[in-house]
Amino acid sequence: MVDLSEYRGIFLEELEDQLQLIEDEVLRLEQSGETEAGIQQFFRAAHTLKGSSASMGYNRLKEVTHHLEHLLHQMRNGERQVTNELIRLFFQALDGMRALQSEIAANDQETTDVSGLIQKLSTFGVEERQRHEQKPSVRPSRAGIPLQPFWLHVWLSPGCEMKLPRLHLIDAKLRSLSTVLRMKPELEEIQAHDNGIDGASWMLSPKGNIHELRQEVLSIMDVESIYIEELPDSSLRPAEFMKPPLPEPERQDLLEEPEVLPAASQIAKPQTIRVQVERLEKLMNLAGELVIDQTRFHLLNRRFHQQYGANELTAELGQLADHLASITGELQESMIKVRMLPLEQLFNRLPRMVRDLSGSLNKQIELVIEGKETELDRTLIEELGDPLIHLLRNAVDHGIETPEARRIAGKSETGTVRIAASHEDNQVVLVIEDDGAGIDSEAIAQSALKKGIITAEEARNMTDDEALRLIFRPGFSTASQISDISGRGVGMDIVRNDIERINGMIDIETTKGQGTRFTIRLPLTLAIIRGLLVHVGSATFVIPMSSVAEIIRTAPGEIRSVRGQPVITARNQLVPVVWLQDCLGIPPEAGAGSASVPLIILGRGEKRLALAVDALVGNQDIVIKSLGSYIGKTDSISGATILGNGKIALIIDTANLFVTAGAFV
Repeated sequence: MVDLSEYRGIFLEELEDQLQLIEDEVLRLEQSGETEAGIQQFFRAAHTLKGSSASMGYNRLKEVTHHLEHLLHQMRNGERQVTNELIRLFFQALDGMRALQSEIAANDQETTDVSGLIQKLSTFGVEERQRHEQKPSVRPSRAGIPLQPFWLHVWLSPGCEMKLPRLHLIDAKLRSLSTVLRMKPELEEIQAHDNGIDGASWMLSPKGNIHELRQEVLSIMDVESIYIEELPDSSLRPAEFMKPPLPEPERQDLLEEPEVLPAASQIAKPQTIRVQVERLEKLMNLAGELVIDQTRFHLLNRRFHQQYGANELTAELGQLADHLASITGELQESMIKVRMLPLEQLFNRLPRMVRDLSGSLNKQIELVIEGKETELDRTLIEELGDPLIHLLRNAVDHGIETPEARRIAGKSETGTVRIAASHEDNQVVLVIEDDGAGIDSEAIAQSALKKGIITAEEARNMTDDEALRLIFRPGFSTASQISDISGRGVGMDIVRNDIERINGMIDIETTKGQGTRFTIRLPLTLAIIRGLLVHVGSATFVIPMSSVAEIIRTAPGEIRSVRGQPVITARNQLVPVVWLQDCLGIPPEAGAGSASVPLIILGRGEKRLALAVDALVGNQDIVIKSLGSYIGKTDSISGATILGNGKIALIIDTANLFVTAGAFV
């Protein structure tokens, strides 16, 4: 008995890929109609899942895909057309398979009752099928049916990661379609070769048309090519499948015409391997440790030059330090790229969601997605999912008007929601915008006033831009009623907090009657960042450079007070001033004070905050280390790093400083 548990991870990855492909094809069917290529792609995905789930022992998933495949087979043969009812049934089947996928991933069990779904799939369109079955039957042609046993040689693609299960699947398929007289090498021999065999041969006694048998085998995933050979001209040894020979064109096969492989099997597969995330994280940590040591080595090199001057040994040490810095920088950049994934895997979830939401709200919405190929750290992608989905739901629910309202406003009845991703400098910029009704700043201010979020005086003196940003306040909402889409207790304040937790920023622009745009700016990675080192008392702290707008020095007398808040004028703007030692509760040192105060101007959207420190040290690459569960969440501190001198420096949470200073509304 073959233990297939080791293939479970690979199966789940394949399952996710095939389910996403099915979802894309169903959406394309609904929007663009039926195409031969699309149906073939859909059928191939369902067929692959049926075989792999059967080989892994997941029978409920196998049954769903089996009946789904039957409907698609009818569509391929022109016996069934795309209808709204059929599209809804496809989506129900997809939801059922997603539920089974979650259970398999969590518990390696199938518990969802899919009997009702299977009943719907098996009985869908019974009348049409019965009418088709009542048509006069045509006696099948015997063209293409060998009159004697033959050899069927099958080669798997070089990138196949489940060779033994694939060959098990092919063997089971052949036994269901014909009589297997012999197999070379046997499955037990293949297992003994540690999955190193790339194919196998079966001696078959035919039961039906060889063209149909060949199509069935070719539709199995990872089958690269097949070759049919008449007896007795076949005597294949198992060892030959280590490096299979190419089929000879003059002995092509017994079909009436050459078989063309499906387009999917003609595409060159990328030279990639799957690596466990834990291994990548370990490599990233080691690269981070190397960055720390390289910084220490650079500091040591400077001390040697200061102490011993310029000589042959210090010159060689300097060259070694420069080379180590170069290699470490390249390694760091490469490791960051390894952690990058295209945003496509996140964006692919959105069309189905918009389709379902627009249907439940009776709205007509076109979703435009741009920049799927833009890459971002996989950790950031995971954290970005919830905020992005919430912004999209808000755009569909609150932003886009009903078709009637849009028609009255002189707009197209179909609203547009656009999501775009792009790289700018060392950041990824995400834009979520709609062409809906926009946001009424005055209505927001009045709603905030009624809820007690702001005072009447604040409401009178508030600019439109300040009123607009009230939506980021906790508990704020302008929705007149709670719906299934909104009103679930997750507001824009949670979205902002989620974005800022990963060192990102979110901004908003709106034009009443024309639409709203949210812009999210994110760092490429959270593992290694550029940081500004500062001194407060005897301690050293790190401020992420992504939050630093500029650095200035000012005399203490230039800092004045407005309504009890210390401020300074910078670029014709009043900027609140806070002392880092006050935020962290560090007592001032005796005799502290100087003729000038270093001020770090922090930026958060359009807001500015001046952070006063005792001294500036400089900026460098830092490796972020978690504080761990023992210390837990600490206000104004987001993590720590190890400096070149071996000491620990805490990393400042700049977003929390804005909240503490009350500078952000």
